[in-house]
Amino acid sequence: MFLEYIFKKLKYNNNTKCGVPQKQEEQTPVPPNIDNAEQMLKERFCFSNDFVTRRLNVNYVENKSCNGLIAYMDGMVRQDLLSESIIKPLLHGRQETFLLSNRSKSKNEKNSKVDKINNTILSTGEVKKEKDFEKAVEAILNGDCVLFLENSAECSIISCKGYEKRTIEQPSYEVSMRGPRESFNENLRTNTTLLRRRVKNSNLVFENLVKGRKTRTNLCITYINGLAEKKLVDEVKRRISKINVDMILESGYIEEYVEDSPFSIFATMGITERPDVLAAKLMEGRVGIIIDGSPFVLTVPFFFIEAFQNPEDYYTRTIHSGIIRIFRYLAFFLSIMVPGIYVALTSFHQELIPTSLLFTIAASSEGVPFGSFAEVSLFLLVFELLKEAGIHMPKNIGQTISIVGGLVMGEAAIQAGLIGAPVVIIIAFTAVSSFVVPTMGNEVTLLRWIFLFLGGFLGGFGIAVGIIGLTVHVTGLESFGYSFASPFMPCRPEDLKDTFVRAPLWMMRRRPYGMAQGDKVRENTPIPPDRETSNENGEKNYE
Repeated sequence: MFLEYIFKKLKYNNNTKCGVPQKQEEQTPVPPNIDNAEQMLKERFCFSNDFVTRRLNVNYVENKSCNGLIAYMDGMVRQDLLSESIIKPLLHGRQETFLLSNRSKSKNEKNSKVDKINNTILSTGEVKKEKDFEKAVEAILNGDCVLFLENSAECSIISCKGYEKRTIEQPSYEVSMRGPRESFNENLRTNTTLLRRRVKNSNLVFENLVKGRKTRTNLCITYINGLAEKKLVDEVKRRISKINVDMILESGYIEEYVEDSPFSIFATMGITERPDVLAAKLMEGRVGIIIDGSPFVLTVPFFFIEAFQNPEDYYTRTIHSGIIRIFRYLAFFLSIMVPGIYVALTSFHQELIPTSLLFTIAASSEGVPFGSFAEVSLFLLVFELLKEAGIHMPKNIGQTISIVGGLVMGEAAIQAGLIGAPVVIIIAFTAVSSFVVPTMGNEVTLLRWIFLFLGGFLGGFGIAVGIIGLTVHVTGLESFGYSFASPFMPCRPEDLKDTFVRAPLWMMRRRPYGMAQGDKVRENTPIPPDRETSNENGEKNYE
């Protein structure tokens, strides 16, 4: 009964995606008195030293002026833009601006002071009028400056963001020899610009959201209108809208709240730091989630085979990329099963080992006080500790720890008679294989230990049970309504062209099944090279 209750709760949480929608915030009117506005702002920001206000006399039409208040966060605005395009025009105005205002006096008579200033004086690119005081506070926190006017219940939000940000660098997580060398950074607008440069399509949509009651983190949902299925976009919005937490600091927060099967060892949401990868996925009808402050973008839906697809596969020749992809699959399965198979063979099925190899293993393990299961477990634990230390230490020191630590400790353990030489070879081979598919690093580590315990306690039978259980688990997962094992389960021959090997691009005419139902075909007129002919003038034509 208890387990049934737990499963029901997990199913309920998976359907509702944790939490309740945020309540609609009540609107706070902008105070018409700038003294009250300044006091409210300083109290809201707890009299912080980086919050700056400046009073000035605003000349908004000829012979007319009023008191104004500019508020912004020091270090988050461009000082040159603030001085030249905002403060200077407000203080001095321009003669041509006043003449324009007088000419269009009949049109502007009904306009408020805020409208007149926005339309005739301010020369920045983005200016908007706002009546909600809370929106003004949020704009200040986002790096904009806000102009309040005396006896006006409206304010102007002026875009002048200028905080420091990391430059565009090469990808460090998805490295390839060929292809673009740009990666996302922690700035939301920079990331959307990188994507817009690659997808010059008016149907590319960015929908902004704010999550985190305390952090007020900006994020946006991106997709191509007409390719992404409406039900997929609506499902992404529904799950994100139900997030009601204090802080969102990285894309991992969003992933954990909206993913399917949160207790599975496999991630059902993809991550990428490359604009070209995100652009390719959007062109298949997927949806991306970009979070301000994170260089990693989430993509949905995500399939198991995507972990073995590298961007370089689509930039190199078909034969080469197909062979490399097969190596990735082999490396994945060998890295998770080789330690378990070695323990199963040496502990339960010695008759399956060739005689000469069995004698070699026995001679190498002579005098070792532990069994093969304890040997592999001990050295595998040492390898995991060295890997973790190498990742979190400074780069130069981390490489030294990983290489020297592994060599020295392995050699010392063999000389001391704690482990045999075959175990060191097994662990080294497993370690190298696990780095071939870096996107599955966490999954490989967990599966390696699972198969090691199954092989150590149940032998070959345990390995078989583990393979069956892994297959059942993968085929039973879903990612936003799509099968995680697609296109294998259910099997779709048309989509198998980009699984174990990559077919030529001109053969992959259709997008993945179930996505982009309104535009399934990516290439309408594929022309294989064997159909090319030339006329008498040497010009190519096609049959």
